[in-house]
Amino acid sequence: MSRYSQLCPVYFGSGEVNNTGTIAKKLGMTNVLLVTEKTIVETGIPQKVIDSLLKSGITVSVYDGVKMDAPDTTVIEGTKLAESTGADGIIGCGGGSSLDTAKGIALYFTNKKNVDIKKMIHFDPANPITLNPALKTVMIPTTSGTGSESTFVAVITDTDTHQKCGCIVWANAAVVDPDLTLGLGRTITAYTGMDAFSHCNECLCNVMPNPHSDTLALNSIERIYKWLPVAVEEPDCKEARYNLAIASNFAGIAFQDSQVNVGHAMAHALGARLHIPHGIGCALVTPSVIELVAGARPEIYRKIAEIFELEISSDEELPTKLADAVRSFNRRIGIPSMKDLGITRDQVLSTVNYALSEMMRMGCIVAQDEAIITDMMAEVYDSYQ
Repeated sequence: MSRYSQLCPVYFGSGEVNNTGTIAKKLGMTNVLLVTEKTIVETGIPQKVIDSLLKSGITVSVYDGVKMDAPDTTVIEGTKLAESTGADGIIGCGGGSSLDTAKGIALYFTNKKNVDIKKMIHFDPANPITLNPALKTVMIPTTSGTGSESTFVAVITDTDTHQKCGCIVWANAAVVDPDLTLGLGRTITAYTGMDAFSHCNECLCNVMPNPHSDTLALNSIERIYKWLPVAVEEPDCKEARYNLAIASNFAGIAFQDSQVNVGHAMAHALGARLHIPHGIGCALVTPSVIELVAGARPEIYRKIAEIFELEISSDEELPTKLADAVRSFNRRIGIPSMKDLGITRDQVLSTVNYALSEMMRMGCIVAQDEAIITDMMAEVYDSYQ
């Protein structure tokens, strides 16, 4: 049995950011907290959001304290500001950390009197807690990677344990304006693009394959393969940015239906323990995931091989040839190796236990144990130098 869903309307297109005020007003917002980060403020993008909100008669306050990997402390800080300003809506504007922080603030705002932040972010499906509905939210991504505007999870970091956690909260509307990504640097373009690629790959190797997510994921991979190298080399190419924005959003909708699994368990481990950007971790682990799973779903992975213009003569050679092709793609767009990052093989292997503790890995079509995860982590270092 498959389940299709889309959590919120997506307002997509060039200049759509200028309609944020109208969208927020339709949701009943009158007093908004805009959640972003200082480097995003410097781009001038949040000012476009503010101008649109003010034009619609909506009061705006700004929280620009977002940090990488959305630490729980920033959710608490942002919530205090939302309370002091009397916010009745939250708008996230920025990369994945800004969107996740905004979603976290929206949920904590309505639940902080009854639930500790640690309990809220450590979602336990075996012992679920009852939470009040979050404040209304609008998500405005400025990168093409996380797809957080279309998912029901906010990834928040527990600053005591350094564990990446997930709380259940989603947006009420998404504004995906490709123009907001024009001029984005080549490194962040590459990293975020491979984050979206990893979402697609893990949707396709989920224990419950879904024809809706399969279609969106394959379409996204095709767009990423064609347009990510262009955007890396030509940051102001509108056609490339348009296609990557679609790819990222489709990937987010896809993994809403068919969840990410072992690749993100590994990427979370690398990020939490070695503090590398999430997109780099996703890029580096994805070839190892493909080698693990392609043989279990060859009809789908042959389609990816076709996108990569590979000649595959047998299902047996599919996993290795496709994994190597993705590694070559990583090199083409400038993804650094662990050695480039100054990280040793032993450090990579030290993350195995963290990856094993991530229950999301159980959603993969191929089961893993400690030996398999160890081999995959070793491959992350050994096969990409």
